[in-house]
Amino acid sequence: MKSMTIETIRIKIIKIAAKITQGGRYLKFNLCSSCPYKYEFWMILNKIQ
Repeated sequence: MKSMTIETIRIKIIKIAAKITQGGRYLKFNLCSSCPYKYEFWMILNKIQ
């Protein structure tokens, strides 16, 4: 990802198919098992929190 532009990274991370379920006080993201940017998505989400 170091050679990508910020626009490319933003598009790849935002356009991830996920099912969002709400359980009580939290939201749960269910990503598909073949998601190519799953690790990067979780890293970014943890840094945002």
